[in-house]
Amino acid sequence: MTPILSDFRSLGTGLRERVSDLAARVRRTAPGPAAVRAVAALAAFAGLALAAPIELLFPGGSAGPTLRLLVAIVPVSLAVGLFPRTRLVGLVLVLTVGVWLLATVGYGDAAGALRVGALAGALYLTHSAAAMAAVLPYDCSVPPRILGRWAIRVAVTLAICVPVGVVGTLIATGLPTVRSVVGPIVGSAVAAALVGLLAWLLRRR
Repeated sequence: MTPILSDFRSLGTGLRERVSDLAARVRRTAPGPAAVRAVAALAAFAGLALAAPIELLFPGGSAGPTLRLLVAIVPVSLAVGLFPRTRLVGLVLVLTVGVWLLATVGYGDAAGALRVGALAGALYLTHSAAAMAAVLPYDCSVPPRILGRWAIRVAVTLAICVPVGVVGTLIATGLPTVRSVVGPIVGSAVAAALVGLLAWLLRRR
């Protein structure tokens, strides 16, 4: 057997083992962790669907979303639920924000307050559910009170923050437009400060 064929055989064996291990994990997943992972996947799907450009999601003003775009979103959303402990979750959140920027800047979608609020809620729920799923072993038995406390905390956070954000967006959009260089400078300074803070926290970790 040539070295190339041997390498391909080893690669195939490794892939089969990984698939078998993933299937075994799915079968052994307890109801509690499975529910949290499902919430993370559904929230990720909702975020991507809300961020997607209307022109691509409903081409030609059709009544239903295009199947092609949904097929692209579903695997990404499922990956969040299957691998909540990996950096994939952060990449999906960043991807969602990038898609939103593409929709608003590239396709000219209106940044409506309700859509922004729903998107923010989906992003927070994705992060919170994935973080919760990351600390729960997939085959552990979770007491209902633990999941209940988590659900209440998430619900209270969304109930307080999302309406405040929606009202803030409505107020901001109602203000008169004024040409100024102060806004971009302040925004750039805040963005740079956030990047620096994240880099500092990463170095401490």
